[in-house]
Amino acid sequence: MIFASCGGGAISENRTECTRGMDSLWTSLNEIRGRFGYKINEIDERRHEMDSVLQWLKFAGENELSPDIKTQIMQYSSVYRIYKDFSPRYRQNILKAEELFYEIKALDKQVKAGDFDKDLAAFGKEYRRLMGAITRLRADVEETLGRLNAVEPTYRRIAENVESFAETLR
Repeated sequence: MIFASCGGGAISENRTECTRGMDSLWTSLNEIRGRFGYKINEIDERRHEMDSVLQWLKFAGENELSPDIKTQIMQYSSVYRIYKDFSPRYRQNILKAEELFYEIKALDKQVKAGDFDKDLAAFGKEYRRLMGAITRLRADVEETLGRLNAVEPTYRRIAENVESFAETLR
């Protein structure tokens, strides 16, 4: 296990261990950041638009709704509920990834300055803290993106029809 002991090694060996740890942190964080396929506000903006559309659809009379549009409205409403629950989490995930980026950058700067050359245990403590935060973020990103990506095809398929119909009610 990396960083299990302190001391005994040469300064260059400690620096090498720290560099390997930094590579691991950067790789893990960049893998997560690479998964963000939506812009930071994209899902939230959709959620607000969908909320507005659903408000207008309340004014539709039962006789104005074809069976097909009723089905699409129900699906649209289901997508909205997912967006409502997961758009704040998506934004928080992006912000947390950026926060971790700056924390890792600061640690990297300390490593390059030699701050951990004589105290590998201190680096190990920071490494474990950051890797734990990355692991928790990865789990939340997987759940959040899993839910958002699951409803994306439905949204793309029905949004234009439902929003056009709602526009006729305005």
